[in-house]
Amino acid sequence: MERALDAPTVFRDFDDFWSPFLGGQGPAPGYCLSLDEAGRTRLKEEVRRRLPIDSDGGIRLIARALAARGTRAPATQRRTS
Repeated sequence: MERALDAPTVFRDFDDFWSPFLGGQGPAPGYCLSLDEAGRTRLKEEVRRRLPIDSDGGIRLIARALAARGTRAPATQRRTS
């Protein structure tokens, strides 16, 4: 069984959204920090251009995670190698 778990994710402004990308933890921040200053600036401006920024500067997104649930087969039905 699989289902999507959605959670509202609200940022007060673009800087609030962008600051985690400068931390270096995870694939996206790691990529961001691998760019030179000019590349980071281009990426930042392109991301800003694509985001739905409200008139008050806030950014409201939906974070989605996929959850799955499985069961373990009884020991008599498990394959051994």
